[in-house]
Amino acid sequence: MILLETSADAEDPANIPKYTKLIGAIKWLGVKRLGKKIMPILFGQSFLKDKSRKAEYKQWLGYLNQNDRIGAVRATKGVIERQGTYDKLSLIKTPTLIIVGDEDVATPYKKAQRLHFAVAGSKLAVIKGAGHSSTVETPKQVNDVIEQFLNDSQGLDNAS
Repeated sequence: MILLETSADAEDPANIPKYTKLIGAIKWLGVKRLGKKIMPILFGQSFLKDKSRKAEYKQWLGYLNQNDRIGAVRATKGVIERQGTYDKLSLIKTPTLIIVGDEDVATPYKKAQRLHFAVAGSKLAVIKGAGHSSTVETPKQVNDVIEQFLNDSQGLDNAS
């Protein structure tokens, strides 16, 4: 199993007012008017500040801006209303890789580390220079980590 930029906890109560405010802004203004404010939640500073990736930034901002109000509101509500599953993590018995970007503000390292400590035998990989969209920001690093994990896991399957 691979867990990418995620948490098993309910949303931090300290974040709920910010997300509630975001929902209100999306309802009134739409996603397009907020896209540039949402990008730093989804992408790390390395990507956002890299002038050589300006075209990619514009492309992803365009994708973000195409989201409709209803879908964006529902997605944001999903974040703040989700129930935690942390207490069930000890039931996981399959090889597990947890991936987090070192610049992820939506699901920071501490949350990934908490998952790692709760899932017995899991591996934790930190992707340098990546935020919450590491597969876009640093695809080679992510693919290399996944490939190594799959190769190591295949060896585990053959040993049993």
